[in-house]
Amino acid sequence: MWRTAEVKTAEDVLAKSVAAADQAMRDAAKLRYPAREPSAEDVRRVMRFAKSNEASPELQALQRRIAAGYLSWRQVLLGEAAGDRGVRAAFEKDRDRLAALCRGEEPRITPPKPQRRDDDEPMSFTEDAW
Repeated sequence: MWRTAEVKTAEDVLAKSVAAADQAMRDAAKLRYPAREPSAEDVRRVMRFAKSNEASPELQALQRRIAAGYLSWRQVLLGEAAGDRGVRAAFEKDRDRLAALCRGEEPRITPPKPQRRDDDEPMSFTEDAW
């Protein structure tokens, strides 16, 4: 036969790689499309989180694009906008949190601390401040 041991080994490695890639594609397809359409309550939870300070900058940018009318949360959550670069960036950062929100978990949002302004008075005075 013309096939040497090296060729047979290379064919085996290639076959295993192709099988692994096929399995990865099937797994990704399962994750890409949810089992059900997101409810209005799911969308509300996601919107609330996306507007919070705890969302990643990428998710906040996506929220601004959705508010401007370029996309909808339903398109994003159903995977219809998966080809969009901004959607992919937001999902890379917040995928686990978004999945939890769509499973019905309420977002745990801590209110932001007010930032000190330059014109704020000091809260306490010491004797040497007078």
